[in-house]
Amino acid sequence: MELLIRLYSTVKTGFMDDVTLSGDQPTVEKDIVTITESTSETGLRLNTHKCEIMMEDFPRVEVLPTFKDFVRVDKDEMTLFGAPVLQGKAQDMAIERKMDGLSTAIECLGM
Repeated sequence: MELLIRLYSTVKTGFMDDVTLSGDQPTVEKDIVTITESTSETGLRLNTHKCEIMMEDFPRVEVLPTFKDFVRVDKDEMTLFGAPVLQGKAQDMAIERKMDGLSTAIECLGM
């Protein structure tokens, strides 16, 4: 994606219409503005109510209009494209979902 090349965040990955950015807050904020301003060019529009911000110090971004509608996600619940990133709550939930799926499969097989 040509747009990703123009961004300055330390980590910038994209798949379909999902983009993940990581880096210092001012750089990520600048990249969010770049994405928003590129809507007419790319046809992509941020759905800020689905956008997530993950950090340890949420009060720093509470006053910034760029992140106003972003969903706040605690570090231990962090996922990347649905996969847990760190040990903690997200990993526990992923394992629990897999165990539930296996239990359902076993029941369906009549074991």
